[in-house]
Amino acid sequence: MIRSELYPMISKRKSFHLFRNCGNEHISEEELGEIKKAWESFEPLCPDIRTAIRIIPASKVAFKRDAEYCVLIYSEEKQNWLQNAGYLGQQLDLWLASKNIGSLWFGIGKPDEPAWEGLSYVIMFAIRKVPDETYFRKDMFAAKRKPLEDIWEGETFGAAEIARFSPSACNSQPWKTENKDGVLTVYRYTKNTRIGIMSPKNAQYFNRIDIGIYLCILELCLAHEGKQFTRTLFPDDMGNEAELTKVAEYR
Repeated sequence: MIRSELYPMISKRKSFHLFRNCGNEHISEEELGEIKKAWESFEPLCPDIRTAIRIIPASKVAFKRDAEYCVLIYSEEKQNWLQNAGYLGQQLDLWLASKNIGSLWFGIGKPDEPAWEGLSYVIMFAIRKVPDETYFRKDMFAAKRKPLEDIWEGETFGAAEIARFSPSACNSQPWKTENKDGVLTVYRYTKNTRIGIMSPKNAQYFNRIDIGIYLCILELCLAHEGKQFTRTLFPDDMGNEAELTKVAEYR
């Protein structure tokens, strides 16, 4: 189960597209160690997939928006490895917000090491310490998201209203959830989910990470509403041409 104390951070976190004017705070060596320990404590979506993070100066990946460090996520390439990375990464995103460390999912970043300890690079965060909570989101509901009826069918359980604010690559929001007879089925749109000028293949790559992000937020919301569930995860293989791919089911 994902740590419940991360739930309040859903409304606090934001994507720091710019770190300028964020003060002169620095992330200490002790805090860098805490980030690594936190990663090891997070609940994976797929326990059999080995993952790891590296934390390097942002200058090593040519990040030019005044971040201090980048956290690079690595993983074994197994079934649903991208979803698992997104699920873990979103826990990190929320945890960083709890420590007043601003973060940005940086999908276009180029890693200095594309492979590490037998693992493949997935995606990175740019991070920087900020002085206090005033630098974070003040009104989550002002964020631009699809209407609830576009991403959810059936009873919301009080969870959909918050889960809809899950972050995604270029705000593509490639998810849909159906509630039929109390069973939640989560789908990923596999067609017409363009991300800027990215090729369809790259868009599919990042949308799989996005689905892991969404499952993390959704589960935190369900738990917050007192809903117990058993999750079944389905394969989401590259090359699927269906309009919707079933990703997970909650009973």
